[in-house]
Amino acid sequence: MELKSASTTAVSEGAYVSVDAVVLAGGEGAAIDPNSRFKGLLPVAGKPMVEWVVDALRAAESVAEIAVVVPTAEDLGPWVDKVDKLVVSDGRFIENILAGIRAFRSERPVLIATGDLPALTAEAIDDFVALSLASGADFTYPLISKSDMLSQFPGSERTYVRLADGQYTGGNLMLANPLLAARNEWIGQRLFETRKSALRMAKVIGLRFVVRLALGILRVSEVEEKMEELLGGKGAAVLTRHASIGADVDKPVDVVVAEHALFAVSGRNRTVGTE
Repeated sequence: MELKSASTTAVSEGAYVSVDAVVLAGGEGAAIDPNSRFKGLLPVAGKPMVEWVVDALRAAESVAEIAVVVPTAEDLGPWVDKVDKLVVSDGRFIENILAGIRAFRSERPVLIATGDLPALTAEAIDDFVALSLASGADFTYPLISKSDMLSQFPGSERTYVRLADGQYTGGNLMLANPLLAARNEWIGQRLFETRKSALRMAKVIGLRFVVRLALGILRVSEVEEKMEELLGGKGAAVLTRHASIGADVDKPVDVVVAEHALFAVSGRNRTVGTE
């Protein structure tokens, strides 16, 4: 399957099929800020991280409704008025995704995002959605080149995978057919749990695949084929130049990097406005 590049795709007004969006705003935030009850509420550049994500989704032309999944509905702040559905779920990763998907009463594709992408932009979302829908796949996932990540977010500390096609880091968006997500609860959770252990991953997806991945000789098309085999639906990797999709906040240094990027954008906007 051919890798699809956002750099060659124009997104025109009115060209979208709407999707719904699920934002996973829970997770442990105390390691970054002891005062953060959960990760989505971690303050970045004056706003909770999840609010930055919600604002980007609300500005995206391709997004219809937004559901945010949180571990509690208590004392969240005024940003909740910006979302269509607030879903309380404090289960496993895949359980939270499914809780968010079930909040919608439609058959639209669902865009799944983590709530720790404060630099995410509407342009990045629309481009990823457009490319994902054009692929005709049941689920898509973004890949960002190391060079794009480091040039757009200098100082960013990411884990990169060397493939035969280049060095990439994964993004924190995924577009999925809601029916496919529902019938893959077990394998989805297992893939999430084993993502940082080659040995545990090998037990789920096969030793040969993991060895080829470790040697850096695996091609993107082979990753797509393995995902299709595991999940029973057509998968597609989307190569995006929008590094904000992968600029998640996991460590204190990530807050500094994200705030630098946000302040840089804010400064450019003020400059344009005064011309």
